[in-house]
Amino acid sequence: MCRVLLASPEQADRDFLKRIFAEHFFNVIFFDDALSAEEAYARSLEQRPDMLILDVSGSSEEIFQYKINIVKRHPNVKVILIDNEENFKHIQTAIRCGAVDYLVKPLKAEECKSAIHRAILALNQVSLLNYERKSVTDTLKESAAQMMQYVHEHYYEEINLDSLAAFMHLNKSYVSRFFKETVGMSFVSYVRHYRIEQAKKLLRTSDLTVTEVAEQVGYLDLTYFSRIFKKETNHTPNEYKQVYQGEHVPADIAFAEGHH
Repeated sequence: MCRVLLASPEQADRDFLKRIFAEHFFNVIFFDDALSAEEAYARSLEQRPDMLILDVSGSSEEIFQYKINIVKRHPNVKVILIDNEENFKHIQTAIRCGAVDYLVKPLKAEECKSAIHRAILALNQVSLLNYERKSVTDTLKESAAQMMQYVHEHYYEEINLDSLAAFMHLNKSYVSRFFKETVGMSFVSYVRHYRIEQAKKLLRTSDLTVTEVAEQVGYLDLTYFSRIFKKETNHTPNEYKQVYQGEHVPADIAFAEGHH
């Protein structure tokens, strides 16, 4: 699940963004809104956001300092900045500190969707933005979110439709059909996709061997893991490790280190 912290004094902007999330993104949990960067930083001391959407309108260096401190505390957080008007200095700072996007008000739905989609993908999570699905009620979304959370918490174990159905206290064939119709891909496809995303992250950011990575994401058969990985990424795990290892340090960290 993607934990989101919205930090803006503007209720209308926060409501607009929440509508975008509600319409297009399933696997999201919101922390209580923050009305300022200072409040967002205070929240970050107790909670661990995956995504921070921060309003920097008319801001001083102080807001960026709070942002930097949040990034130091949570190096993997993905940041989207929003501003009242295009500000060259803010754009420069946003680029330097590796923000996923810089959005200018009035907020536009397509730009917000795109920024959120990229932030979720950057977290090695499954966005689901581009999957066509039937319109679903909040209750159905809640059930789908519970199912996806189950995958996110147990993906490295031997999970299958039986274990998911038992967890949800529902019939297996119903769970299978419901997952496909609501999420937009089968349960098996979602588990595979999520495991491969986590494997890519480990190959880039750790010194684990390919065998160890396979085991950590739930594949005890190395040959099978390698075959699935190649099908999903067009690289063998070893090739992927050679090409991408070390690319995980976001610009945010280097920027934060230079701004103690």
